[in-house]
Parts: sequence; structure tokens; C-alpha cells
Amino acid sequence: MKQPTIKSLLAVLATPLLLVSCNVETSDNGPLDGFWHLERVDTLATGGSTDYHKGYVFWGVQKDLMYIKDSSNGSIGAYYLRFNQTHDSLHVTKIYLDHGHEDNPNHEQGGDIPVEAIDNTLRQLGINALPEHFKKEALNANRMILSTEKLRLKFKKF
Repeated sequence: MKQPTIKSLLAVLATPLLLVSCNVETSDNGPLDGFWHLERVDTLATGGSTDYHKGYVFWGVQKDLMYIKDSSNGSIGAYYLRFNQTHDSLHVTKIYLDHGHEDNPNHEQGGDIPVEAIDNTLRQLGINALPEHFKKEALNANRMILSTEKLRLKFKKF
């Protein structure tokens, strides 16, 4: 029988230490997690609709953080949203303007900036209130439809 080498013994001994040191966070978001492309916004009061499918408005969702941005418009900033959800609702609780890292030398004031009031930029991204409550009309691996009292947002998973 072949004797184990020092490398193989170290690998066997180190494996449990590596597994114990890993702290993996999981998400219970189901199909909500992922990268969503905003394709259409319907105004419920008027029946009007705005086609976004050729645009670049994306919502990225992971755990309890959402990142939204219009990548086609450099003058519109990106935002981080804190949210929680139930089986039929999505509640946006806090919004931050992405302003880089605190230690970024290119920013006079680094760090994300809390948003206190909704402006036209956020409205263009589908957010009209703070806090914002969305009803999940549909959510599966490919499509998501969220609605508020004013709007219906239709997304396709990217």
C-alpha cells in the first residue's frame, strides 16, 4: 500500500478548516433573484404604455439588495434599493444613490447617498414613492410583472 504524501495529508487536514471558515449566505428570493430587463411600463389611470424593450433599464436582484440603472443614459445615476418581500408583494424600504466607495479618491464624498425624495430619474426607472409597494402579478424564471396603484412594470429575465 502506498504511503500518503505530506501534500495529501495537508489537503485532507485543511479541507475541514476551509469549509468551516466559509460563510455562504443564501437567498430565499426564488425566481426574483437575477438580472431583469424592464420592457414596458403601463400607466393604469390613463391606459397609456411606454415601450422600454429597446432600452437598457435593468434591475438586478440579489438577497435583500436591488440595483437599478438605465445603462443607455449616462446622465442617470444608478441606485441601490433595500427591499423585503412576501409571497405576493415587494416592498422597497430604502433607496441609495450609487456614489462609489467611501475610499474612492475620485469622489469628493464617497459612499452611497440616501435618497429622501423621489425625483424624475427614479420615476423613469419605475419607482414613484418611498417606501414603494409592488404587487407581484406574475413572477417566474423568465417574466416578472410588478404593479403599484399607478403603474404596471413588465420585465424579462436577462
